[in-house]
Amino acid sequence: MYKIPAQNYPIIQEWVAHGSRVLDLGCGDGSLLKTLAGTRQVEGIGVEISHEMILKCISKGLCVYQADIDKDLSEWDDGSFDYVVLNATLQVITRPYRVIEEMLRVGRFAIISISNFGYARNRLRVLAQGRVSSSARLSGGWHDTPVLRYVSLREFMSSIREIGVEIMDARYFFPLDIVSDTRWPLYNLLAKEGIFRLRRA
Repeated sequence: MYKIPAQNYPIIQEWVAHGSRVLDLGCGDGSLLKTLAGTRQVEGIGVEISHEMILKCISKGLCVYQADIDKDLSEWDDGSFDYVVLNATLQVITRPYRVIEEMLRVGRFAIISISNFGYARNRLRVLAQGRVSSSARLSGGWHDTPVLRYVSLREFMSSIREIGVEIMDARYFFPLDIVSDTRWPLYNLLAKEGIFRLRRA
C-alpha cells in the first residue's frame, strides 16, 4: 500500500465548505477525513478496500465502508454528498470514467488529484534509462505497482471535458514547493501533480 500524499490537504480543506457531507473514495488510513472533521466539521464517510486501512480508520473513530469503488457507488442515492474526493487514487482505477460519473451522481462536486506522467523528470527517466520511475509507479518495480494508468494533466483535462465535466478550480504543483492556481506555459511538462474541483457542465 502506497502512502497518499498529504500536500493536497490544505487545498481540499479550502474547497470543502464547513459542515459538508463528504465521501472519501480510497480513503487509506482516514487521515484526510480526520483532518476535514477537525477543521471543517464535515460529516464524512470513507470507502476503502484494504482491511488494514479500514482498521486504522475505525481506530480514528471514522465511519468507513469496505468496497471496491471500481464497481459502483450504488449504495448511495443521487446527491447524497456535497463533495466526493478521489485523492491520488485515479491511477489505480480500472474504469475511471465510470467512477467519475458515479462521483458526480452521488455528489454535487468532485475533487480529484493525479500525478502527472507528463512531468519532465518522468519523461527524462524514460528517455535516458528506458524505464518508468518508481515515484511515477507510486511503488517499486513494474510487477508490484498499483498503478494501472499513466495519465498526463493535459490528457486528463481534455478527457473529462469530453464527458461533460467542468473544471471549477485547479491547483498545480511545481518544483521548489510552488503551488499555483494558474496554468503556466508548459504546465504539462513542469507540473508534478494537479488537483481539480469538478462539477457537471
